[in-house]
Amino acid sequence: MDILVVGAGVVGAGVVKQLANSPSSSVSRVAVIDQNPDRAWHLAEKYGPPVTEGSLEDPADVVILATASGSQARLARRLLGHGRVVLATSDSVADVRRMLGMNGAVRQQNSLVIAGVGMAPGLSDVLAVRAAAEFDRVTEVHVAKFGTGGPACARQHHRALSSLALEWRGGWKQRPGGSGRELCWFPSPVDAADCYRAALPDPMLLVRKFSRADRITARMAATRRDRFSSWLPMLRPPHPEGKLGAVRVEVRGQRDDAWAGRILGASGAPGFVAAAVVVSALELIGAGKVSGSGVVGLSEVVDAVEFLDLVAGHGVVSEEFLGA
Repeated sequence: MDILVVGAGVVGAGVVKQLANSPSSSVSRVAVIDQNPDRAWHLAEKYGPPVTEGSLEDPADVVILATASGSQARLARRLLGHGRVVLATSDSVADVRRMLGMNGAVRQQNSLVIAGVGMAPGLSDVLAVRAAAEFDRVTEVHVAKFGTGGPACARQHHRALSSLALEWRGGWKQRPGGSGRELCWFPSPVDAADCYRAALPDPMLLVRKFSRADRITARMAATRRDRFSSWLPMLRPPHPEGKLGAVRVEVRGQRDDAWAGRILGASGAPGFVAAAVVVSALELIGAGKVSGSGVVGLSEVVDAVEFLDLVAGHGVVSEEFLGA
């Protein structure tokens, strides 16, 4: 399996590192490209074969888009090819919306585009499906995330906080970003954090699995300064690598004629978590366990239990909140 990694930032470099350190017989080549050629060259020199420098014209069975959010839909359209699989890590509403709108063209190419292959959306969607397995009827799904993967991710989150949030309430509703404060408990060491509405694509993908739910929402952790400065340029340069991160999914519904809820989550540096999600998806693709064509979300093409076991093998362990 030939793999093309587009983008050598925190997530792209993390994917290359995990592939290089855990060689698979199904992976014959990992080609890396970046706007800054030195980044791709550095990764190829650091890890050696099967990691090499590449180009957009390189033949590849799987393309991993790890560029800045907002540019990935255009790249996905350009890189479509017969039988190709494209894994897009973007958490941009515009990116995901455009990709979903490409469904017909992707099917004609007999290709598969998996949107939102990251911490959230991505791992969050699979956690939601896993949590929902114990319910007879799901009425609500709520996602919250903490932390950013790197500079590009931090800028995207800054924009998201000042943009309109999309929620599913039996139909699509828009809400102001930075509103809807809610105290959410994440797995340690993050613990409690105030979370707010933001322009996050999670509901757009989750509604495909939970179309009968009454409410589907997504929030992100932010400080008071984050909220008040979200309408301005970033006041200071973002950290070169994401530090602490976590994702939390709460599913509510009916079980045995009683109302119940379940909360699952995971923690880790967001860039590391996103890379683990991508590599786990690659393992399932290499094993022939991901099939189909068109544009889908990650939870639509993987078995939740099997996928979470794979992610745990890469150091991202799912946890359940049982209360105090």
